[in-house]
Amino acid sequence: MTDPNTPPARGGASVLRTNSPIGRQSFDRLINDLATNQPRTVLDHGCGWGGMLLDILEAMPNTSGTGIDIKESYIEQARMAAKQRGLADRVVFQAESSADYAASADLVLNVGSYQAFGTISEALSRLRSSTTPSGRLVFGAEFWSVVPTDNQLAHMWPGTTVDDALLLPDLVEKVAGAGWRVLDLRTSTSQEWEEFECGHLRNREQWLVTHPEHEAATEIRDELDKARMMWLRGHRDVMGFVTFILAKDG
Repeated sequence: MTDPNTPPARGGASVLRTNSPIGRQSFDRLINDLATNQPRTVLDHGCGWGGMLLDILEAMPNTSGTGIDIKESYIEQARMAAKQRGLADRVVFQAESSADYAASADLVLNVGSYQAFGTISEALSRLRSSTTPSGRLVFGAEFWSVVPTDNQLAHMWPGTTVDDALLLPDLVEKVAGAGWRVLDLRTSTSQEWEEFECGHLRNREQWLVTHPEHEAATEIRDELDKARMMWLRGHRDVMGFVTFILAKDG
């Protein structure tokens, strides 16, 4: 049992469904769209704590799934969630590098984790071999809504440059250049971003207000304040997130 006096881990698995700014309504619509292709197998590269994959399996009872993530702590959370939701017999979660996993599936997910394969172009190329000929790829990635200023870049993650993301039209050209057709394209709303950013901090914020005198409180308070300003002064309204449904072009 977790000691309630111990600071919770970073991240928002108990608050957020996925580690990307995709809200409930958007995700339900996405699942309904994907179900029309009747996939039998689902593969999630960079599955995190498994929320997206488990929701898909729950909505599509004739499917089985595999989730891959390099973080063992995420995989442990995903396995626990699968048991709690009665889906453990239909899903396997493995702690390994997506770059080393060679199996294919009818429906492949790579949402917010293309870096597992290298660049966006490298990921889109590699994911072709992971997707069956008539299958679908759900690909999610960040993009610049507007070109960031030097001041905005300075408030983002250390070392961030304008070359770390593309404008949306340029990203779509990358997708086409890698041999994919865009069946659907959805950009995350400002509300979805707010839910995502606050969701990542929620557990530790709630712990902090009930443990203000804890020896770790000062460090966690500084960490949370820095993370929030990174968003508000850095990538808020500058960085977007897009989720594609893709099919192979030939």
